[in-house]
Amino acid sequence: MPKNSYKIPSSLNRSFLDHEVALSGGGFQAKPLPMKVLLFWSGSILTLFWVASSTFVAQAAWWLIALVVIWWLITTAFLGQYSKTKEMKFASVPALLAYVPAAARRVLTRTSTNPSSFYSVVGIDNISATGLIKYSDGTLGQGYLVVGSASILLFEEDRKAILNRVDSFWRKVDTSCEYTFVTTKEPQRVYHQIANLERRNLALEVRDPELKELMDEQYDILNDYVGKQFASIHQYLLLKGDNLESLRRAHSVLQAEVENSSLMIKGCTMLNGDEVTDMLTVLYKGKSS
Repeated sequence: MPKNSYKIPSSLNRSFLDHEVALSGGGFQAKPLPMKVLLFWSGSILTLFWVASSTFVAQAAWWLIALVVIWWLITTAFLGQYSKTKEMKFASVPALLAYVPAAARRVLTRTSTNPSSFYSVVGIDNISATGLIKYSDGTLGQGYLVVGSASILLFEEDRKAILNRVDSFWRKVDTSCEYTFVTTKEPQRVYHQIANLERRNLALEVRDPELKELMDEQYDILNDYVGKQFASIHQYLLLKGDNLESLRRAHSVLQAEVENSSLMIKGCTMLNGDEVTDMLTVLYKGKSS
């Protein structure tokens, strides 16, 4: 049976500083705080005493010292906040400083510009003809076009069966491989319709000009109108493994899931190099004005 509620499990990357301590005394019960938050506040208060008593700030007027103390406490309270993701805002300061310059927020993708900035964002070294992605950190990836079976119109029994199947699948996956679902909105795919139109064209026994004109019109509608102006939602699954062996194991688990049941994944197609490039193009290519 599916669970009624879910929670984010504790990270395996926890350290001594992540342990929470409950502060209480005299009938007062405060919310448990991690050790790193308490140490951050303690270090900040001690530094404040040193700045206000032993530096040039101590020579200023009392109201200037009061302003420094108030500013210091407000800054400490802001940077010492603990987010829902178990991270302190203080840890985001280096990323903020790196993001402040205008050059760091703008990545040029022209063919005549230096590709280093764009490469640092993408982090992909190569995409082979078979669709194997080689990342700059040494990991490998493979993309798939997937079709799910969930719908808002499901009956209760079908919903439970899908949730049970999904829960069973995630219990089998290997932790050495990442599963990333990418949802995009792209033009309708009309490859099969165009191929069927071409087969009808080749099967014609009489080459009538009016019939040929009708088929050309159908091709233009499929290729230029439906295939470019009608957008639909497409979903991809990106497997990223530490090495080729972990990627193969993840592929085997995914293949077994698709072959044995259609509850979680109704259809799955491995992408080749060109198709992976098209998938990533939707994510990284800006809209032309």
